[in-house]
Amino acid sequence: MPHRSDEALPAWFLGPRAENADLVERLVTEALRDHVFWRRNYHPEDGVGIRELDKRREGYEAAVATLTQELMGLLAQLKRDVPFFSGRYKGHMIFEQTIASQIGYFAAMLYNPNNVSAEASPVTTRLEIDVARQLARMVGYHPDHAWGHLTSGGTVANFEALWIARNLHYLPVAAAGAAAELGLRLDVRTPDGTSAPVRELPLWALLNIDAEPALDLWQSLWSAAPAEDVRRAVERHSLSAVGYQDYSLRLAATYGDALPAAVVLVAATAHYSWEKIVRALGIGASQLRFVPVDAACRTDPDALWERLREFAARRTPVIGCVSVCGTTEESAVDRLDQLLEVRDRARAELGMAFHLHSDACYGGYAAAVTWRADGTRRTAAEARLATGTTWPTDDWMRAMTALAGADSVTIDPHKLGYVPYPAGAFLLRDRRARDLVAIDPPYLTPPSQSTIDAGAGQELFLGRFIFEGSKPGAAAAAVWLSHKVLPLDERGYGYLVERTVVGARRLHAALRAATPDGFDVVVLPEPDINIVCFIVRHPQLSTLTGLNALNEAIYARMSHTRDGQAPEYIITRTRLRTPMYDGAIAPILESLGSGTVEEWASDSDGLVVLRSTVMDPFLASPTGGVDHVAGFVEALGRAAAGAFAELRDGD
Repeated sequence: MPHRSDEALPAWFLGPRAENADLVERLVTEALRDHVFWRRNYHPEDGVGIRELDKRREGYEAAVATLTQELMGLLAQLKRDVPFFSGRYKGHMIFEQTIASQIGYFAAMLYNPNNVSAEASPVTTRLEIDVARQLARMVGYHPDHAWGHLTSGGTVANFEALWIARNLHYLPVAAAGAAAELGLRLDVRTPDGTSAPVRELPLWALLNIDAEPALDLWQSLWSAAPAEDVRRAVERHSLSAVGYQDYSLRLAATYGDALPAAVVLVAATAHYSWEKIVRALGIGASQLRFVPVDAACRTDPDALWERLREFAARRTPVIGCVSVCGTTEESAVDRLDQLLEVRDRARAELGMAFHLHSDACYGGYAAAVTWRADGTRRTAAEARLATGTTWPTDDWMRAMTALAGADSVTIDPHKLGYVPYPAGAFLLRDRRARDLVAIDPPYLTPPSQSTIDAGAGQELFLGRFIFEGSKPGAAAAAVWLSHKVLPLDERGYGYLVERTVVGARRLHAALRAATPDGFDVVVLPEPDINIVCFIVRHPQLSTLTGLNALNEAIYARMSHTRDGQAPEYIITRTRLRTPMYDGAIAPILESLGSGTVEEWASDSDGLVVLRSTVMDPFLASPTGGVDHVAGFVEALGRAAAGAFAELRDGD
């Protein structure tokens, strides 16, 4: 039923003082009782397995006593965990989870479904497919053409994106070899818009076919000959079957054209997992090339164009380009709309084609801000009216709606989706590309009887298309129920993200105006979403080394890892290093008045920056108790004074 989002917000979370404890207890009890009812009514003629007499035995009672005692010990240990629920926590990309997601996870966990196949999870597999459609629609994909699923997190989701991008990059080569072997004439559309027989194209042209014509070619190949003949021919000519070591030798022998090894372009601020991924896929860390960022820590479109010109001149193929929607350090959102324009230009002027992926693991849910309740797009002006700030800008809105043009997108529901770990998500704009990584284990292949729809059977067999095997269906239930309570538009997640942005801007403004006794606070530019970065300086510590030491000492005093006592407020820190931040560092150093770009580049520590992730929606407009913006600024001043005294005494 329709409701006011501002009135519903207090019902979405357990609360910093467990204010909704009665509600959560009632819902947990309801979920447990419903599960118990299901068990007791499943073939009741089977009788009981554990008798009341069994519960009176000494061994039973001892086992219960052990369980109870060990649980008490576990609960005592857990109280030393991180207080993500508190307004005092402003560290990593996590807050408490929505009640809906917690109850959904708990309810499904009792059934222990494994979403590798509907055979082991007939309900939650369908929920996962539904969740993928919801997320696909949120980023602007056509739900009937797109495909997606949940993963254990962003690293695996990004792995799958590049896994498919790599196989798609080499697909025309495999198709050309298979067509030649089978004596088939198959045409493919090239970047200049013309069609040509795939068997007659040189290697450079084959490695620069757009995704849609490449997948059209893939379909044509399977339609042109018996499936088993095509399968064998493709296996003999595909990289995924042959492997890099032999494949490069074959290409050189077949085409007489030893092109340089293909590269993967990533934003200089990209997550460190991308290096893991290129290593794991055998592409190689040396083939991971960084695109410089601008002063706002976003991928520089002009720099991307120059990189592409360089690679075209050297005839170096590009497997894919990774854009970032919500960087880990600053929550910066790339101008994906401009990066798509660069790709179009590269296609037209350079004859280059490549997969464009958006790593929206952190910022993906912010796309909910762009949707009205009726399913149409909002304007930036409408959203600004809702936030009462200058956010979002028209440019931000264009960048977010451009997600619809990315070939793939990854999103982490366990970040801005506020659901329990593990829950990442991988989305494909063209569902056909999933077949490029499909594998059919015989014990999981769906039934082939005429009573089973083959298409539906494949849809429900997620394990065929994904990297992971076993996966918790409880995660799908958690995301699904949270989406039901908080729609992916202005009423639910859009409103929730807006509140965090307003809170982050309150904090940013307070830090910018703060004058702790003897200290200055220098803030980085206002964030694109909700991560506030800042640096504390003191006139007696004028060098870059002194500045870094002061901020490291402040971080130590405001870190949850500090021994001895809990900090008043919890933050994190990062380091801006070369070459990742070459395009952003100059104005930051100028505002600090400490060090030169050359000094910064030669310092292995780079520049230490304090970082505060504002996922607490209640920070936007505190309704009672402590104002955690004012409290944070005061605590920062005390931490800075203590850190400075510590450094001075150590001299």
